[in-house]
Amino acid sequence: MIARAGHLFESARTEFLCAGRDLKTWSQPGARAAVRNRMRAADPADFTPRKLLSPVALADEEARAHLRLVRSKGVLVRISRSPLPHETILIDRRVMILAGQETPTGREYTVTTSQILVDGVHSLFRAIWDAAVDLETYLRSDVPHLDADGRMILKALGSGLTDESAAKRLGVSLRTYRRRVAELMAELEAGSRFQAGLRAGELGLPR
Repeated sequence: MIARAGHLFESARTEFLCAGRDLKTWSQPGARAAVRNRMRAADPADFTPRKLLSPVALADEEARAHLRLVRSKGVLVRISRSPLPHETILIDRRVMILAGQETPTGREYTVTTSQILVDGVHSLFRAIWDAAVDLETYLRSDVPHLDADGRMILKALGSGLTDESAAKRLGVSLRTYRRRVAELMAELEAGSRFQAGLRAGELGLPR
């Protein structure tokens, strides 16, 4: 299936549309290689790649960094607040690849050139695309609310103080300080204190 999909990728000329709930659906090495080859072969003036994703695709910093990278290469990326009914690739309104549900034995992929099906899903894609939000706009709007204490703790994290010194400066116990740091990291969806600082900068939060 992946080999066949790769051949179809190479035949595309002007439009590449991809919808997915996350970044894993199309992560098979063969599919990725076909996409890379397709993008290298395309004339930038004639090639319009678009990626439509659900918010779950932004669950970690690595995913956010990847999407910023592909965006810097000219790919249009939007985030849909509406559920995406299918994980789909559309090529030039001629070829469609649908990903099935996850099963214990893996996923099934269906390739079709039925013009009725392709046109129908293409119309659905464009309707969701038009209502979706640009990646950077979505990230800026997805700013968690931090109270004054949260911002002070964020500033303390960025200052390089030890937990003991930071707790003393903020006038709280060491246990309370560490609990608030853990809560802040959860609010910023950060897996480490370093990531919390990166996420804060990404969101434009003062530190």
